[in-house]
Amino acid sequence: MSRNTWNIYYLSGVSWVADGTIYYPNEDLNTSITSTQKKIILADGDNAYVTPSTKYNKEIINFKWNYIDSTFKSKIQTYTENATYLKIVDHHSVNIIGRFIGFTSKESVGIEDAYDLDTTFERMA
Repeated sequence: MSRNTWNIYYLSGVSWVADGTIYYPNEDLNTSITSTQKKIILADGDNAYVTPSTKYNKEIINFKWNYIDSTFKSKIQTYTENATYLKIVDHHSVNIIGRFIGFTSKESVGIEDAYDLDTTFERMA
């Protein structure tokens, strides 16, 4: 069975350089955005809202891959260890820009060269 892939790029200077593909994650992605506006209660009891210059924060994304090989594991691990600035282009042509900041690997006992990965991807502007 073949797996679908997304294109991945790393930042070199001011240009994005193609670095092949990565597999679709095996679990759904939660891509939430949190507003930074603050509610202030005025002297008369009314509510007012203040929005600082940063209008929202993009929350982290957890990528999970099941039964991947050591080559793919090594690629994601290297990105994490080197804090590589990445652009992932998903199957909807949406750019996911940021870096992997967490990496957990679990070896599948009894299956040669098979790993489950759980990663944390910090999205950036």
